[in-house]
Amino acid sequence: MRRGNALAAIIVTALLTAGCGTQPVSEPAPRVPRVHDWVVVTYVAETPGRELDAMKALLKTELAADQALRDAGAGLIDGNEVGQGEYDLYFVGRDREAMWQVLRPVFDDAPVAWRRVELRHGLDDKDPTVFRG
Repeated sequence: MRRGNALAAIIVTALLTAGCGTQPVSEPAPRVPRVHDWVVVTYVAETPGRELDAMKALLKTELAADQALRDAGAGLIDGNEVGQGEYDLYFVGRDREAMWQVLRPVFDDAPVAWRRVELRHGLDDKDPTVFRG
């Protein structure tokens, strides 16, 4: 009888602790639309090799831009790229024009002026709409 109780206790303990990992619970990732429109905002370093300065100065702006897009249900930030004297921010959503309407006021108030914005249908768009700042 004691063996049966001990075995039962082990099984119950295993069942109760199964799936109780130490990983923190996080929100599910936002759904990225099937057809990707992109807004790519480019900053050019004042001095060659100083593109990291723009990246540091724009951190709060990036977060505000991402939040504005999410609040509008228009998209989200996908990432950034730094190098060759430029700092690029990539935003993805369903409608590039709608995304730029949400993003432009945020970037017009940024501590660093944007130099170029590309509105792309697909990341490899060969003929994007381009705005110069």
